[in-house]
Amino acid sequence: MATKSQGCLWQICLILLFSAGVMALDCNLLHRQQSQFNWYSLQLLQNMGGKFPLECLEDNTAFQFPEKVLKPKFQQHAIMAIHEILQQLFGIFSRNLTQTGWERRSVERFLNGLALQTERLETCLPTKAGANILRLKKYFQRIQDFLKEKKYSTCAWEIVREEGQRCFQYIDKLTVRMKK
Repeated sequence: MATKSQGCLWQICLILLFSAGVMALDCNLLHRQQSQFNWYSLQLLQNMGGKFPLECLEDNTAFQFPEKVLKPKFQQHAIMAIHEILQQLFGIFSRNLTQTGWERRSVERFLNGLALQTERLETCLPTKAGANILRLKKYFQRIQDFLKEKKYSTCAWEIVREEGQRCFQYIDKLTVRMKK
């Protein structure tokens, strides 16, 4: 049985899907769509696991997001960074989730949204990648290494889920840069 907030999130998802068709080809309006998507994805990620378990605090890790990524010189660099973050989040959250206890449908909705937005961003991507992409790859490799080291434990996944939420805050900052 779906809760009221899940029903609301589902309606928002449908609105985003319908409005996305209209805006998909216009890269100038991408920041509006991205802002809506960020909010929706953050809500899904927060609701996937509930409250952060206190017993996981001792496993907490600083993954050190590369701050330089948040100060792109050009709009295209912001788009490239957002695209890379979404791709990496998709890769991380699409494997070894058996110990999380998260509802499968919530995870699938989250992953479907990531895939959809990644595809939309691809229509606006420049052809060559920047140095910040390498920094992002190293950041996400640290997250993957942490999961492996902790044997994909429930606590490790909760910490990564929290880090994923921070990633959407970073994406929000990059989305603001897309307007400029």
